[in-house]
Amino acid sequence: MKQLTYVLTLSSFLLLIHRSDAQESIAVFERSIVVDGKNYTLAERMEHYGVAGVSIAVVRDGALSWARGYGYLQKGKPEKVNTETVFSVGSISKVGTAATILHLVDRGDLDLDADVNTYLSQWKVPENKYTKNQSVTLRHIMSHTAGLTVHGFADFLPDEKLPNTVEILKGTSPAKNSPVLVNIPIGSQFRYSGGGTQVLQLIIEEMRNAEFPQATQALLFEPLNMNRSTYENPLPEAHGNIAKAHDRRGKPVALPRGYQAMPEMAASGLWTTPSDLTKLIIALMESYHSQGGFLYQSTTKDMMTKVLPSDYGLGPELKGAGSSKSFSHGGANDSYRAFFRGYLETKNGFVILTNGNRGSELIREIHLALIKAEGF
Repeated sequence: MKQLTYVLTLSSFLLLIHRSDAQESIAVFERSIVVDGKNYTLAERMEHYGVAGVSIAVVRDGALSWARGYGYLQKGKPEKVNTETVFSVGSISKVGTAATILHLVDRGDLDLDADVNTYLSQWKVPENKYTKNQSVTLRHIMSHTAGLTVHGFADFLPDEKLPNTVEILKGTSPAKNSPVLVNIPIGSQFRYSGGGTQVLQLIIEEMRNAEFPQATQALLFEPLNMNRSTYENPLPEAHGNIAKAHDRRGKPVALPRGYQAMPEMAASGLWTTPSDLTKLIIALMESYHSQGGFLYQSTTKDMMTKVLPSDYGLGPELKGAGSSKSFSHGGANDSYRAFFRGYLETKNGFVILTNGNRGSELIREIHLALIKAEGF
């Protein structure tokens, strides 16, 4: 009994040390926001940019170090952002989609270098002079070298009808985009294509014979214990604790619901928290360094290798070398801005999510403060 008491006491002591270290890290960060040589509080910068809510998580040595929410779910309302608040993260969605595709590659269900049309039935990449001698592959799509059209997508307001995946790819009503097709030589250049990511959405739906949110729940979120994450759009209000949308002036929009829908789920429809997103970042770091992770190590190495002439690997953007090598992605829907970065060798990283149209400007300032405070 004495030994058990000692173990419990030691465990509690170590937990207290961790909490103390985390609180100190947060305090240092909150003192590190400097603009034009002047110190500001985060609340002051949020007010300056009209951003009602911010949520941040930091990873150190391959584990969640700390997470904290700031501000409010919606301007003028009392509900505060906390670590369980979900945000729309825009194109960060593409990294989750890529991880899902690579999981299916590891299972032997997909081939990175096969013609994607072999996996499709309801819609196929239209044939033309550019596809005659070179097929579009998963590797092309995830690295944005497929020559596919449609950079990004407009969001949908609460009263608007949502298109299905095939309507998005065909560019037919109620989709708001033009058709997705190849109109430059495949593999010849980098051209960012949210339209290409929608091809991945259809592949996953057809392969799993399920809607995209249900397929990714089983393939991605459940294995990684990402309990607050979903690709479901429109996000059900019953999901709860949702960061609401704000325009450039900081005014609530997309009323009465308070947030838009992104039926282009694979490209821009992920709702998540920073803490949940760090689970994916950490899983990819672990898979990169060792066998037996969420993805095969060889697959993760492939994911984290640039597909020239692109600066992207299979999903994330890649920068630096050695201890500074990182994978990252930003996100920008109409009323939300988001960014994450993971450092592959040190297993450090961070996630910053905001619910304001000018969130990117605020994210840059928070990023600099985190670099100063955390030594990234």
